[in-house]
Amino acid sequence: MNEKIVIGIDLAGNEDNRSGICIIKEEFGQKDIHARTIFTDQEIIDEIVRLKPAIVAIDAPLTTKDSDRKADLEMKKYGAISLKLPGMQMLAERGYNLSEKIKKTGTKVIEVFTKASEKIMGLEKNSLSKSSDQADAIIACLTASLYLENKTKEVGDGEGKIIIPKPSRRKPLTAQNEF
Repeated sequence: MNEKIVIGIDLAGNEDNRSGICIIKEEFGQKDIHARTIFTDQEIIDEIVRLKPAIVAIDAPLTTKDSDRKADLEMKKYGAISLKLPGMQMLAERGYNLSEKIKKTGTKVIEVFTKASEKIMGLEKNSLSKSSDQADAIIACLTASLYLENKTKEVGDGEGKIIIPKPSRRKPLTAQNEF
């Protein structure tokens, strides 16, 4: 079967809170996008084992550091929050541990920052889903799809890299430049 599956996750800091998951399945040139709420790391791992995606993009820091990395500093212009804050440290710890579990399944994992992707792609998160978690998961998934098409760039260094879309060279259509 000619099939490509990509997963995007908007990860919550702990398993008691909602995380969003988005699955894009491309089959014979058609893309099916499905987003929903998920809670535990085990639920996430079970989906990955079941679906065998080409890649998983996680909207969370994937690090054990409790200070800002070069990638985090570069993402501040898009609204990134410091890893020095306790809530971000909890999210980073969960993100790192989950990414290690996913890698053990043989699946590639990338770190994304959906606020940056949203701005670069010119999306409006609220138009994607009524759920903020699911909307961020959709954006993470779209970023992973772009990554597979070599339409992204890495920000950061050896301490951590965040994948963001390459800016489009095309101008958005307006009444002045449509024709």
